[in-house]
Amino acid sequence: MRALLALLVVGSVAFALLAGRAGPAPDLSRGVDGIAAWLNTLTDECTSVRRGDDFTDFAGPVRSKVYAPFIAEWGTCAKEPYGRLGLLVLRPGLDEAWRAALAEGEVRGDPDLAFGEGFALTGSIGMEHLGLKRLECTPTACSLVEIKHH
Repeated sequence: MRALLALLVVGSVAFALLAGRAGPAPDLSRGVDGIAAWLNTLTDECTSVRRGDDFTDFAGPVRSKVYAPFIAEWGTCAKEPYGRLGLLVLRPGLDEAWRAALAEGEVRGDPDLAFGEGFALTGSIGMEHLGLKRLECTPTACSLVEIKHH
């Protein structure tokens, strides 16, 4: 699977992209710290990563059941408008697990993540400015689709 901010920072993200500050994708060799550093470069937010929270409390029992086996590392950071924006380093297979859960009726709709190459964020607002994608699934197939501004 090919992996997955905020309305108030759309202007700063757009400015960062126009100013050439965006740079490449996050350095996933640094785990969630690499994702946070990437976001900080783009938005001047997400300066510290919080770890140790219970993932089920964060994502809910249904999503946690599907997501958790495919998360290599996770944490959160403060990123407007999110009090806790989830930063997820992914293992391959989340797309197929979601598709199977959809086919079994365990979940409905698509995952509520924005995907990058090997990582995902739990937010949805402003993700179109970061080049992230959403995963659209049916019970038979999933595909990554560019997030477009509404």
